[in-house]
Amino acid sequence: MAIYKTRLGEFDINDDEIITFPGGIPGFENLRKFFILSLQETAPISWLVSIEDEQVSFPIIDPWIVKEDYEIELSQQEVAELEVEDPSELIIWCIVTIPLGKPQEATVNLKAPIVINVKKAKGIQAILENYDMRYPLMDATKSDEEKKEE
Repeated sequence: MAIYKTRLGEFDINDDEIITFPGGIPGFENLRKFFILSLQETAPISWLVSIEDEQVSFPIIDPWIVKEDYEIELSQQEVAELEVEDPSELIIWCIVTIPLGKPQEATVNLKAPIVINVKKAKGIQAILENYDMRYPLMDATKSDEEKKEE
């Protein structure tokens, strides 16, 4: 166990909670070690936090909270990279973008989910062709009736 200082505070993290992204995350290829932080005060948003750069953390959300019919299909290369033996080993997150001072304009990147093999503690950012990079988070919080009124 080690204490990691982040922009969100200091946290005790066990070695088995550290996720390695062998190729990094696009735009942050030099950062390969992260952990997931779930805070009650930001739920349902969690955080993908770098242990190599205390200033880097990404807000993430379960995509099925945002879009119930979300589907993901990994390529054979992605399955091999993650060393997947069983689909139940995988968890999926999507990065949330929250414009400064405009949380109502937050969007979710459904096109490039973070896929983690929890058994192997390995992750990648996959690319899906049939989803939007800027899916409005507020759409997920609207009732079906509100969506019909638009």
